[in-house]
Amino acid sequence: MQEAEQVKFVLRLPEKTHKKLKRRASANNTSMNKEITNILNDTFSNATTDKKLTELIQRLEKKKVI
Repeated sequence: MQEAEQVKFVLRLPEKTHKKLKRRASANNTSMNKEITNILNDTFSNATTDKKLTELIQRLEKKKVI
C-alpha cells in the first residue's frame, strides 16, 4: 500500500497542552506527531460522529426528551 503524501508544518501550543499531549502519546506508546494525527483523524471520522450522535440519542431517550 502506498503511503499518502505528508505535509510538514509548525504548530505552536501552550505549554500545558504540550504536556498533556506528551503524556497521552506516552500512555498510548506512540509519538506526539502520531498522537496528534490520530486525534485529528478521530475528529473528522464519520464513525466518531455517528457514535457521538447515537450516544446523545440514547441519553435523550433515557431522559424521555425524545
